[in-house]
Amino acid sequence: MENRGLVALRLVQLHTTENEFGVLETKYLKTMRLNEAEAGFLITSSFHQVSSSSPRKANIDRSDGGRSLKPQSPLTTDTLPVFFFFLPLMMARGLVRFLVSLLLVAICNAASVSQPISDSHRSAALDVFVPLDGSYKSLEEAYEALKTLEILGMDKKSDLSSGTCENVVNVLGSPSSALKDVFYALSVNGILKCKSGEDVPMDIVSKLQAGAKDAKLLLDFYYSIRGLVLVKEQFSGTDLTLGDAEAIFRSVKALSQSDGRWRYSSNNAESSTFAAGLAFETLAGVISLAPSEIDQSLIQTVKTGILKLFDSLQKYEDGTFYFDGSEGPISTTASAIRGLTSFAASESTGLNLPGDKIVGLAKFFLGVGIPGDAKDFFNQIDALACLEDNRQG
Repeated sequence: MENRGLVALRLVQLHTTENEFGVLETKYLKTMRLNEAEAGFLITSSFHQVSSSSPRKANIDRSDGGRSLKPQSPLTTDTLPVFFFFLPLMMARGLVRFLVSLLLVAICNAASVSQPISDSHRSAALDVFVPLDGSYKSLEEAYEALKTLEILGMDKKSDLSSGTCENVVNVLGSPSSALKDVFYALSVNGILKCKSGEDVPMDIVSKLQAGAKDAKLLLDFYYSIRGLVLVKEQFSGTDLTLGDAEAIFRSVKALSQSDGRWRYSSNNAESSTFAAGLAFETLAGVISLAPSEIDQSLIQTVKTGILKLFDSLQKYEDGTFYFDGSEGPISTTASAIRGLTSFAASESTGLNLPGDKIVGLAKFFLGVGIPGDAKDFFNQIDALACLEDNRQG
């Protein structure tokens, strides 16, 4: 049931052209076997993603830093004629076939009229992610812009590669670069391919390995471990196994709290869901770099914490779920999704994310509309991509 709901979300979310819809419609009818309750659920999910023909903006009160967010209700009277159009079909072929047909119309309507993640977002992205003199203020901003444009299928690499790549090469060529800068330089490099092949920055590798071993702060663990994962992905033949992987896993795990949230350091009593997302990504990286399997009892304690974290989900009456925190609902929910999907993608964890919660989280981001803030825009698109990758996995 949950996977079927995500299939519907996928169709509405990413496939918008008429040709694509025709192919997907055929595939959908072949693979979906719905009873009446399931068909009704999917129709509800699809209609809640249909908006008016004009692009929606996120309904965010910026007076509190974007921490108050209420997704606009996208259900409008535009969809009512569908019922009258299909009334003879319902009478002739039965309720189930009618519901399936209505679902496909809802999907087509979302694709051709509202396009939740399509042309409206692509147009807005060009306004939101505007480089200054061909580059961004930081590699973090560059990565978020490039990643968003990449997910949206917009190739702007040639416009940014020169100045941005120069910055990447400088950071990766300096042993004194900060861990955060190294992480984002590698993140950008994964998209622009400024350095590749056998050109492994060994000084940087040593810095990341030392950072992972000596780290005390969650962010230092995060930048070091995720940086090593990026090196492993981008530079072939590099031995990056962590001999002390289990000890690092335990050190990161020590920052967790009983309610599923995490602290940034052992000296900081404050915990957050945003930090939990970073921790889950970090632990997923440790698992991928470990020379042997991590103790299953350690993994089980993390999974137990994840279940506790889901208890803190905020919920709207329509089944929309989100996490909240001091960073705001969009950033907090996106961080949690990145972490949860990364941890679930590690085969040894055996983590299956609850489908109804995943559908609800996707509805949250689809209901946001088009954020006017670059960070929110990136978090929305990246979180939806993570959810889609989790479904396909």
